[in-house]
Amino acid sequence: MIVAGGAAAIVSFDNTESVPIQTETIREYKAVTTQDPPCMQMYFHIERYADSFNIPKRYAYGIAAAETGYNGPFHWNYNHAQGSSAGALGPMQIMLPTARSNNHDNVSRERLRNDIEYNVMTSMKVLRKLYNKYGDWKTVFGCYNTGRPCVNGYANRVYAHRINWK
Repeated sequence: MIVAGGAAAIVSFDNTESVPIQTETIREYKAVTTQDPPCMQMYFHIERYADSFNIPKRYAYGIAAAETGYNGPFHWNYNHAQGSSAGALGPMQIMLPTARSNNHDNVSRERLRNDIEYNVMTSMKVLRKLYNKYGDWKTVFGCYNTGRPCVNGYANRVYAHRINWK
């Protein structure tokens, strides 16, 4: 996929919603497969969908770090298939009803837990919808975390996230 820069474009990955994006450069995304290590899949999909949904990358990576401890493309022992006691699943810890309502599908728990691309795309879509609604990243992160518009410690940590991969 190539995204041309300079002018607004419309991109839709699931044929249910078009999202306007603005880019400054031309960026080519190379293919990644489910055979690649999860840490590399995460990096590829966060880069792709953060750009597509116009989510600042440090925030996208901040969510991944806060939710499942993701620490970059060379985090070789990264476990993407995590679940929470609240029922959130996969690398970006998405709740099943949230995925189903945002993607207008009947996704299974197994797919939500293990399909890194689907999980990341859903997360970026949710973040974009929340930002369009609230217009404030800290409120968005608090809502992502609790389901309610608020600013909490989680929101402050994600907002302050700096990429510092070693």
